[in-house]
Amino acid sequence: MSLSAFATIPPNIPGCPVPFSLHIPHHEIHTLTTLVHHARIAVPSFYNTNADPVTGTFGVSADWLASAQQTWTTSFSWRDTETYHNSFPNFRINVTVPSDGQVFDLHFAALFSKNESAIPITFLHGWPGSWLEFAGVLELLAEKYTPETLPYHVVVPSIPDYGLSTRSEELTKELTMEGASEALNALMVALGFDAYVVQGGDVGSFLSQTMCGLFDECKAFHLNMLFLTPEQTAAVANISLTPEEEERLEVVKAWAETGAAYAIEHATRPSTVSLVLNTNPLGMLAWMGEKFIEWSDNRNSQPLSLDTILSMVSFYWFTDSYSRALWAYRALIKVIGGPLPPMPMSKTKPFGFSAFPVEIATVTRSWAEYLFPNLVFYGPQEKGGHFAALQEPEAFLEDIEKFLAIVGPSVVSSKKR
Repeated sequence: MSLSAFATIPPNIPGCPVPFSLHIPHHEIHTLTTLVHHARIAVPSFYNTNADPVTGTFGVSADWLASAQQTWTTSFSWRDTETYHNSFPNFRINVTVPSDGQVFDLHFAALFSKNESAIPITFLHGWPGSWLEFAGVLELLAEKYTPETLPYHVVVPSIPDYGLSTRSEELTKELTMEGASEALNALMVALGFDAYVVQGGDVGSFLSQTMCGLFDECKAFHLNMLFLTPEQTAAVANISLTPEEEERLEVVKAWAETGAAYAIEHATRPSTVSLVLNTNPLGMLAWMGEKFIEWSDNRNSQPLSLDTILSMVSFYWFTDSYSRALWAYRALIKVIGGPLPPMPMSKTKPFGFSAFPVEIATVTRSWAEYLFPNLVFYGPQEKGGHFAALQEPEAFLEDIEKFLAIVGPSVVSSKKR
């Protein structure tokens, strides 16, 4: 089934989404290629010759970066990525948030159903990802269903200030987690969804918690990343763990001990780091590519291809969004080496969690069952990492469909229209 078949917007909705097609001018692509070609890679040193991004030792290596430079300037095609991007139904829509009147120009991809009982769900990405993390999931849904049988309305936005989503006051007003969540809730309402489900990882996990905690329209939430507060960690300290659970928590411990430096920089010096990285795309690739490699499951899953990583970094470069995308680290600065800021996470609305083995913040089944009385689904996965939807779309979608089978009837019955 062609993806374009799912582009029919639900009738009589409050908002006015406009179909959108991405096209980067040729001269911008040429500039990117020229900058990459002429970029200087540091001379060999102990650190860059012994670096291993898979294990997190020192970061990316000079050899990896030199190989990526060669690929980026010779065989990588942005036009192929652009064509793939445009093969999905893409839209833009303006929403105004009631709290302060900010206008958000939001981009989103979507698969709309013609099924009157379809469950609206929105998938929320984070850094250094984009909405393209969920492209494989959308393809699987289009293969499995027709517009008449699709059980869901699937909305995948570029979250506020990321990628193609911008706002009227981005130069004068710092974005907050609450403000971004309000904009995303306004997006779903503008599409006519007075009852919906939210799913998120990375920054999207915090947005999902906030949306379900603050807005009545959000009826249930599913996460694949979760930071526990110190109080929650203390509460589960005496709960025994299996060897497998202890191994998975080692990933969390390693991130906290050696992997959080980038987040501290993002949170405390967002201007400096974004100005530095925007001087040359190869520098941006080193900074972001390290995370795509280290946070992926490189043991059990197929590693992310270099083309995939280059597509993600190119998307940030061409949308000039890196400097806009650091607001979440400012909002969550206390989580970096300190207590998690209070999150309005609902303890009553249905909650689902998928636990992928290579995740920088996770929760075991026994912990989840103890801490969250509203837990209705827990999916332990054998493969996959932080970019679960990107690396393991089949397993990711299977969990989402199981969760929606549990919460869907109540979401449908609570619709106002």
